[in-house]
Amino acid sequence: MRYRILGRTKLKISEIGLGGHEYRRPLPTTLGRWGELDFEKFTATQPVRNEIVRRAIDLGINYFDTTRMEEAMSLGSALKSLGARENIHIAAMIVFPFRKMEENPKSKWRDIVWDGIGSSLKWLQTNYVDVFNLHMPEDNYSQEKLKLIIDVFREAREEGKIGWVGASSHDPRFLAELIRKYDCFDVVMVRYNYYLQEAREVLFPLCKALEIGVVVMKPFCWPYYGIPFTKFGPVKGEGESQYTPAQLCLRWILKSPEISTVVPSVNSIMELEENVAALSKEGEINEKILDSYLKIATGLEAKEKLKMMLNDPAVDIRHFAKEALLELEKRR
Repeated sequence: MRYRILGRTKLKISEIGLGGHEYRRPLPTTLGRWGELDFEKFTATQPVRNEIVRRAIDLGINYFDTTRMEEAMSLGSALKSLGARENIHIAAMIVFPFRKMEENPKSKWRDIVWDGIGSSLKWLQTNYVDVFNLHMPEDNYSQEKLKLIIDVFREAREEGKIGWVGASSHDPRFLAELIRKYDCFDVVMVRYNYYLQEAREVLFPLCKALEIGVVVMKPFCWPYYGIPFTKFGPVKGEGESQYTPAQLCLRWILKSPEISTVVPSVNSIMELEENVAALSKEGEINEKILDSYLKIATGLEAKEKLKMMLNDPAVDIRHFAKEALLELEKRR
C-alpha cells in the first residue's frame, strides 16, 4: 500500500480507501431511489462484509468512508468484530442537512445537526470519527444554514466527537466558491474520473494552496450515475495493458498529486484486491483505453449496452440502466 497526507489534517491515509454504497437496497420502490432496508438480509450478509473490511485492513487500507445508515452500521459491525477501530480512519456525514433544515423551523436546526452526528456515531459503534462531512452543501444552500452547521461541527470537534470538518459534493465549482469565501473545510470529497474532470481545474489548485485534503468518490461510475464504466467493454487494446480497466482508471485519477485517496465501493474481496493491486503495477497509463470506453458509452452503441443491463443480476444496475435510457430518450 502507498500513503499520502490528507491535507492540513496531517493524517497519513492509504491511496486506495473503501467507500460506502456496498450494500444494495431493493430498487426502485414507492419511496424513491433508495428503498427500505431489508434488515433480515442485511444481518445475514454482514459476515461477508466483515471479511471485506478485514481483508482491506490486511492490505493496508486505513481510510473508510460511509454515507447512509446501512453503510455506517455495516462498517461499525465489522470493526467491532475485528477490534480494529483504533487502527483506521473513518469519515461519516450528515446527508442533505440543508434540505432537512429548510423543512423545519429554525428552532430545530441545531438539533437536526446534532442528531446527524449522534446517529453516525451510534451506527458506527464509536465515540468519534476522524472526518465528518457536510453532504451536498449546494442543496438548499444558505449562508445562515452553513454557518450554523459549521458552528455545530466545531463544537463537536471540541467535544472530541469529530476530528476534522469536511464537505461532500457533486458540484466542485460550488464547493470551491464556499472555500474561497469561508475556508471552512479541512477535507473535501468530490466526484472525479475520466468523464468528470472539472474538479481538477476549479477545485484542486485551491485545495493545494489551502492544504485541504481531497478524497475522490465515484471513480468508476461514469458517464452514467450508478453504472461502472467497465459495463461498456471490453474495448480494443485493454488486453495488452498491464492494468485492468478499473486499475487503469484508479491510476489515472491518482496522477493528480492533490488527491489523497480514492474511495471506491466494492462488493467482493476479488474487487478489493484488484483495486489495491493497481498500486504495485508499473506501466503506461494508456488514456486511449479509457477514451474508448467513453466513446462507446456516449456513442451509438450505448443504447444497446444499456438495454442489456436491464437484465443484469444486480438490482441497482438494472435501475440505473433504466434511468440512463430515459435520459438518452430525452436528449433525442
